Amino acid sequence: MKRNAINELVQWREQKTPVPFLLTGTKGTGKTYLAIEFALAYYPQYLYVNFELNSIAERFFCEKILSGVSVSAAIADFFQMDEEILTELVIIFDEISYCPVLMNAMKHCKTLPVICISGILPSSEMQKQFRVCRIFPLCFDEFLSAVGNDWYVDIIQAHFQTLKPVPDIVHQELLALFEEYLIVGGMPGAVNEYISSKSVYNVGEVHCTLKNRMRAVTEAICGEREAGKALQIIRVIPEQLKRENKKFRFNLIRKGVTYALYKDSILALEQSGMVLRLNEQGNETHFKLYFPDVGMLYSSFTGEENAEIRKALLENYVMQTLESNFTNPIHFWESKAQAKVDFILSKNGIETPVELRTSLTGKAKSIASYYAVKGNMQEQRYYRFGFENFYSTSVLKQIPYYAVFCIK
Repeated sequence: MKRNAINELVQWREQKTPVPFLLTGTKGTGKTYLAIEFALAYYPQYLYVNFELNSIAERFFCEKILSGVSVSAAIADFFQMDEEILTELVIIFDEISYCPVLMNAMKHCKTLPVICISGILPSSEMQKQFRVCRIFPLCFDEFLSAVGNDWYVDIIQAHFQTLKPVPDIVHQELLALFEEYLIVGGMPGAVNEYISSKSVYNVGEVHCTLKNRMRAVTEAICGEREAGKALQIIRVIPEQLKRENKKFRFNLIRKGVTYALYKDSILALEQSGMVLRLNEQGNETHFKLYFPDVGMLYSSFTGEENAEIRKALLENYVMQTLESNFTNPIHFWESKAQAKVDFILSKNGIETPVELRTSLTGKAKSIASYYAVKGNMQEQRYYRFGFENFYSTSVLKQIPYYAVFCIK
C-alpha cells in the first residue's frame, strides 16, 4: 500500500541528514511495513531489531551505551559489521521506546542511517533529536490508491483547486467508495481484508483484533492504575459520540469523576495515538475525543444506525483526516446560546469555520452565529463538507467529504 509518508523518507535519504528518522503512530497503522518497504526500495540491505520482542538486544545496547560505547560502535558490535559498511545500509530500530537508553542516545548517532519506530510519541524535547513523521491510518486518497483507483485522486485534487464540479457519474462513484471507507476505515489490516475478500463483511473482526492489541499496549505503557482509567475512556467514546452534544462527559464513566482524575490517562492515550483530541476554542478543559480510525468507530456501533451515529462517523472521519494532513491548529466552537461549529481551522492568522452536513438540506445558522460573536471579520468565508459536488460562492466553499484530504 503506497503511503504518502514515503515522500518524507525519500527526502530524508536524499538530504543525507545525520538526524535519525522517527516513525510514530498507534498500533496497526503500518509503521514497520512502511519502513521495510522503503528500505527494500532504496537500500541494498536493511538490518532490523524489535526491542519489544528482543529483550537481549535491549540489554546489549543498554550495557554498551551506559559503559561509554558510542551508538554507532554499539550498532556495529551488535551486528558484527564494520561501521563503514553500515553507512551504506539502513538500520531499523522497531519499538525503540522499549530501550529508552538507546533512544536518548540517538542524538549522538550522526554517521549511520537509522530509522526508529515508536508507538508512543516522545516528549517535545526528545523529538528534537529526530526527524519525526507521525503515521495515521490510510486517508481516503491512500485508500483509493490501495484499492486500485489512483486516477480518482488526481481528479479530486484538480477539482479541489478549481472548485468546479466533477462529472456526476464520477461524483456518485466516489460517494459510493466513501461509504465503503466509513465502514472499512484506514487501518492497513482492515483495508487488506477488504481488498482480498472484496467485501466489508469481515473487517469488523480485524477491528476487534486491533482493539485488543491497543488494549495490550495501553496496559504496557500506562501501568496498572492508569491503564484501567485509559480503558474506561476508550470504552465510552462511542457512547459519547452518539450524543447530540459530543463533548466528552466524565459522568458517562461514572458519577463524580473529574478531568483532573483522568488527565494523565488521556495524555497517554493521545501520545500513543489511540485517541484524537479536539479542544474547544479558548477552553482546553472542554474537548471531544475520537478514535484514530473511523472504521474502528463504525465497528463499535455494532450495526446501530441513527442520525447522531451518522454524524459521529462523519466527524471522526474529518478529524482523523485533518489530523493527518492539516498541520495548523484545529478547534471546535460553541456559543453560550448553544450554537456549534464542529471545526475551526486556523492558518496564517485566519480562522475558517467548517460546517458538516449529513444531508442535502439545511442552512449554516451556527456559522452565522460564529461570525456574529466574532464581530466584523475581514474574510467571512467558510467550508462546507457534505455530499454535494464541488461549488463555491462569495463566502462558501462546498467540498465533498471524499476531498477533505486536499485541505493542508
